[in-house]
Amino acid sequence: MRILYDTNVLVAMLSRRESILAFKKQLEDGVVHISSPFILAEVEAVLVKKLKITNQKAKATVRLLEHQSVMVHPIKVEKICRDPFDDYVLAAAVRGNVDYLVTADKDLLVLEKHRKIVIISSKDFTAINRP
Repeated sequence: MRILYDTNVLVAMLSRRESILAFKKQLEDGVVHISSPFILAEVEAVLVKKLKITNQKAKATVRLLEHQSVMVHPIKVEKICRDPFDDYVLAAAVRGNVDYLVTADKDLLVLEKHRKIVIISSKDFTAINRP
């Protein structure tokens, strides 16, 4: 399974130990995490601005995420969403050929599906992926 976590989900995950452990378990079980420089730059900015983590710790955290992810560089960004930043997330999901885009962003969730990508909340994703 190939998944892309949106910025909001990654930040929430990084703020809770049990979520970090769940992410690690997914990787051990063969789940492939897809990300992009755009998403990780957003994560770094949010860690610094909203969670008040130092620049150095935010950079180190993003580097760890980068090493645990298959990084994609979208070639084409289609205008689909109301928020143009969400289009970059969708483009990364398409480029990464993901099965699930996991997000808390209502502008993305309202789409439900884009091409073959299921767009789903963390709660719903967790519910369908319980052993």
